[in-house]
Amino acid sequence: MTAEENSEPQRVGLFQLSAFAAPSMPLLALSLPSLIFLAPYFNEHLGLSLTTVSLIFLSARVLDIIIDPMIGGFQDRSTPKMGRRRFWLTATTPFFMAIIWAVFIGLQPGSPPPLVAVCMLVMYALFSSMTIAHLSWAGELQPDYHGRTRTLGAVQVAGMIGYVTMLLLPAIVMQSGGKSATAVHVMGYAALVALPITVAMCVLTVKERTLPPQPHIGFRETLRTLVENKSLRMVLGPDFLIGVGYGVTGGLFLFLFRHYLGFTANSELLLLVYFLSGLCGIPFWTWLGRRIGKHRALQVGCIHAAIMLALTPLIPKGEFWIGIAVLVFSGFSQSAGTMLVRSMMADVVDEDTVKTGGQRSGLFFGLMLTTSKIGVAMGPVTYAVLDVFGFDAKLGAANSPAAMTALVALFAGVPFALNFLAAWWVRDYALDEHRQRALRDEIAARGASA
Repeated sequence: MTAEENSEPQRVGLFQLSAFAAPSMPLLALSLPSLIFLAPYFNEHLGLSLTTVSLIFLSARVLDIIIDPMIGGFQDRSTPKMGRRRFWLTATTPFFMAIIWAVFIGLQPGSPPPLVAVCMLVMYALFSSMTIAHLSWAGELQPDYHGRTRTLGAVQVAGMIGYVTMLLLPAIVMQSGGKSATAVHVMGYAALVALPITVAMCVLTVKERTLPPQPHIGFRETLRTLVENKSLRMVLGPDFLIGVGYGVTGGLFLFLFRHYLGFTANSELLLLVYFLSGLCGIPFWTWLGRRIGKHRALQVGCIHAAIMLALTPLIPKGEFWIGIAVLVFSGFSQSAGTMLVRSMMADVVDEDTVKTGGQRSGLFFGLMLTTSKIGVAMGPVTYAVLDVFGFDAKLGAANSPAAMTALVALFAGVPFALNFLAAWWVRDYALDEHRQRALRDEIAARGASA
């Protein structure tokens, strides 16, 4: 790589940027929205207990602790001719499509829990392979401070479009008198159609920067580098905390709105409004990150989310338009955490490159994906807590006062505390625009002297 390639940010046009971001539509659509609908689907359609569902999701995510960094490190060391990120996006797609069909469509009532667990584990591993490749490429595409915010902002916009589309489909199915199981099947078919199209748009339109293969770094040295990297800890911490908050909110949203707030016919539509508001908020959070810095914008977003989620259970029961208004304000910061944390992680990769001489984007984004997925998977753990208090989704509004109180306390209290903790966590974050530019200059100088 030439010094010019390192020192000058690569400018990517709007068409190329849109094509590059396209795969995040089905990928992000299969993250939180799938959790929102799959967990109740496993409980109500497949007949698994809430505790079993919790264990399946949590077990699959715990195994990600080992799998995701291994996938990221392996991708970093690979040297396919078409480019390591483009290759892994392309090669993983057909296998991912097969497991999507199995999880969303193929599993039938009475499926044994071990089979469901294996399917979820495989789906998460393949999801990791594609997401790590895409996010690593995003960090390398425009490697300056604001270029990364622009790239990952586009990725988040595409992802939120996927969110909204994936939530619109079950809303249409339910409004048309269909069953919740049918809604899950429709979501699966939509992902099967969108995935190969968007991946093809990306890999055929956007060129990948040529990077040398990364040297293999032993587990002990890698662990020491990660433990000693303060910036990494300051990014992974809020990423995990925000992920838990997303998991709790997503996992309990339909229960709260259907059974506590009385929106039995409109809960899917309200969920759609929540994510649509998040999509509309992305340009604001991108602008704010440029204005005051990514970590300061992250703090503002976390505090806003904490306050609004805590106020959500106070919506008057059955008052549809008040519910709409609250969710518009609440959802506005829904996308801030994911986008800003990912952009911050790309800067942390530069810091590691200066220290170690390796461009380990895959490893670092694999670690981040691990904390995110474990965080989100903690959401269904709340099902086990609800089980203790006797909550039964089939009883609806007839659940006991103790069960309803537990539902409200989990939905409002957990995200409130975690978002404030995430905002506090990054109070002393030092990797700002000035520091990142100095890191890029040093990397470019090394490339010129190599």
